[in-house]
Amino acid sequence: MNHGTQIAKNAAWLMAATTGQKIIAFLVFTLIARWVGVEITGRYFFAVSVTSVFVILTDLGMTPVVIRELAADAERGLCALKRALIAKAFLIPLTVALTMTYALLTQGSTQDWVAIGLACFVMSADAVSLIWYGAIRGKRQLRYEALGMFVGQFLTAIVSLTAAGLLHAGVNGLIVALMAGSFWNVGWSIWRAKKLGVHVAGLTPWPWKDLFIAALPFALAGIFVKVYSYVDTLLLKQFHDATAVGYYAIAYKVTYAFQFMPLAFVAALYPGLSAVHASGDREGLKRVVQGSLRLMIVIAAPLSAALSAFSVRVIPLVYGEAYRGSVVVLGVLAWVLIPIFLDFPIGSLLNATHRAGKKTMAMGITMVVNVVANILLVPTHGPIGAAWAGFLSFWVLFFVGVWFVRHDLDLAWFARLFGKGLLTAVFVWLAILYPFASLSLPVAILLAMALALGLLIGLGLVGKEDMAFVRSWVGKGKK
Repeated sequence: MNHGTQIAKNAAWLMAATTGQKIIAFLVFTLIARWVGVEITGRYFFAVSVTSVFVILTDLGMTPVVIRELAADAERGLCALKRALIAKAFLIPLTVALTMTYALLTQGSTQDWVAIGLACFVMSADAVSLIWYGAIRGKRQLRYEALGMFVGQFLTAIVSLTAAGLLHAGVNGLIVALMAGSFWNVGWSIWRAKKLGVHVAGLTPWPWKDLFIAALPFALAGIFVKVYSYVDTLLLKQFHDATAVGYYAIAYKVTYAFQFMPLAFVAALYPGLSAVHASGDREGLKRVVQGSLRLMIVIAAPLSAALSAFSVRVIPLVYGEAYRGSVVVLGVLAWVLIPIFLDFPIGSLLNATHRAGKKTMAMGITMVVNVVANILLVPTHGPIGAAWAGFLSFWVLFFVGVWFVRHDLDLAWFARLFGKGLLTAVFVWLAILYPFASLSLPVAILLAMALALGLLIGLGLVGKEDMAFVRSWVGKGKK
């Protein structure tokens, strides 16, 4: 099986599972947000955000190293995995202590402290499953991760709906629901990894120095991305209140619910690129990256435009009038999907070709831009200020990344691709806001989809070979 086919097969498995996972998560979050109201939604989102910032300290870039090494050399990767497991035994309790110290220093309410304390159990379990799922990715058997993620989300959904709808357990009940899925993922990931031959007994672990040097760029990148992903929520809670966080949480959840698409693809792309690079096939590497970028712009351009333009109609309909404050936030935040989608293949290329330092630098620049923008905008403008800060920082991340891989890409080809993608997005956005605005929502959505597909085909972003591939893939799925 060639590299492109292997990547496509793995991506298809993970895409199918994560699509189901995100649909379940979206439906459950929508119901819960309507049931519990803006304030409890905001408190829940804040507690999860705090642990989401600190969770990077439980891994410090070790999982990407394990994935890369297992994809390139199985024995070397297992030795790296053994050292990473030893390191996590120390990092997880240390991170829990730091998280609770932050919770106490911010002088939140007792309710916030308890919620963050419960979320630390989720954080710890996720830290364990992360490294074992990383081992599975390194073996390039992503169907097992796909199934585990789906079942974990299903368990979380059942417990969440029970906690919010029947028991009225509030924030703490929702976090306990996250535990159910996280603990499942721990057991499943370890069991499946062992079944795939991931055994570290009897092996000599990597020297601490070697793991530290290899993981440092990934660790810094992880810290940077956590800071610029969640500093907005922490500042909103500090300068405003849980209601402001609740408005922002809805727009954030809706926007980033679609991030599973590039995440699923890159889960297969990263080890695939590592293997292609190890084989010395430069032309193959270039073809895979260009194909990945084209796929990302085809998905992201119409998606961003539709989310932004439909926000004024969808938010009140789905979440209720109480969340109308989220409309303008989603209208801005939706546009971050284009740079986010395009940056995933660029970042994977840098990491797979042992240039993680440049990716780290890009994320460091983005973090500085994001923190400064949030400090300037959030105190006075609240959730919409946080949305503009995110918009600015993710476009900076994308353009810095393009600069770093300029010698790996045909820049003229990429400029044409990017321009066609933006043109598609603008036409779809304008059509939804004006000629389609008077139509019923289902009709407007269908017409927007038809317009987007027509533009993608007309501009050459989608060709006959793409349609043939989709038909053949669907056909195989029916057999």
